[in-house]
Amino acid sequence: MKYDKNLINKVLSYTRNAITNEMRKFIEAKGNELGAYTKLYDLVLDYPMRKGKMLRPAICISAARAVGGIGQSAVTIAAALELYHNAFLIKDDFEDESETRRGQETLHLKLGIPRAMNVGDTTNVLAVGMILENLEILGVGKTLHILQEIELMGRQSVEGQAMELDWRYFNNFNLGDQDYFKMCVKKTGWYTFMSPCRIGLIAGSFSLVNEDFKNKLSLISEMAMHLGLAFQIQDDQLNLEGDLEKYGKEIGGDIYEGKRTIMLNHVLDNSKHRNKIIKILNKKRINKTKNDIHFIIREMENCGSLVYSKKLAEKHALKASSILESLDFLKLKTPVRPDESWKLAEADRRFLREVINFVIYRNH
Repeated sequence: MKYDKNLINKVLSYTRNAITNEMRKFIEAKGNELGAYTKLYDLVLDYPMRKGKMLRPAICISAARAVGGIGQSAVTIAAALELYHNAFLIKDDFEDESETRRGQETLHLKLGIPRAMNVGDTTNVLAVGMILENLEILGVGKTLHILQEIELMGRQSVEGQAMELDWRYFNNFNLGDQDYFKMCVKKTGWYTFMSPCRIGLIAGSFSLVNEDFKNKLSLISEMAMHLGLAFQIQDDQLNLEGDLEKYGKEIGGDIYEGKRTIMLNHVLDNSKHRNKIIKILNKKRINKTKNDIHFIIREMENCGSLVYSKKLAEKHALKASSILESLDFLKLKTPVRPDESWKLAEADRRFLREVINFVIYRNH
């Protein structure tokens, strides 16, 4: 184990409890308003109450505390980020034709497409409402700054999703690492790592107006960008090699869906069975067999595609670690202050440091 498992689990568990309570309280309050259709809000709670990792909220709160803020200043905005994440998941699962999410049936299979899409839209709307709760917590200036960050995050994410969907729609099989990196930074990097870090920095900082703060945003974004690349490459690897019970999504699902991962692009460039692989990928999902999936995975193993992707993930994690070590504006440790209702001290730079190794050595 190359990361502090106890620290990671401690922070994620504490964060999960805090954010789950925050989301539940907010969603139930909206569902209990006069005239509200309560059943809709019960459905909105489905994905958030499944046991996700809560990486985004934990990163956001840790960044806020590492820069000198108090934990509760970032809890509501971190919960809003988690709501956005769940809204994206509902749409992604439908667009990717995924069958499982966090060990259970995806929402569009469970509820039907129209109802699931409406739940996704509702989750998105509620996330906006939760951001506005920060007017009282953080004030107008920081809340407006965070809204700008959310708009940027959302725009980058849908651009990345559009790139990936277009590659599959137009049967594009001539993609290199740089194509993947660009898509990955947009789709995963921004809303999983870069935006949580940036928003945490905004929530925890004293001043947002000087050039020094802009430089801090730029530096933490670069660190988080490399972290996002390492995370997504490892996630793609787990989709092929992971344990179904721990991973929570179907093994081989990326091949069923035809996703252009690093290892798929690599095997297409190096396998003598390129045409057969493309023929399999061009089949509709329902017509792909387990033998088809196993054939492509074996070719990835034979061509060194899995080893290649693992080394890339480690390279970007090492770069993220190097940048983090240079960020002297993040305190090494942030003790819990007497006026702080957030009681877990380890949610600070220490968590950010351990996350870098966690994303590439995790098994789920």
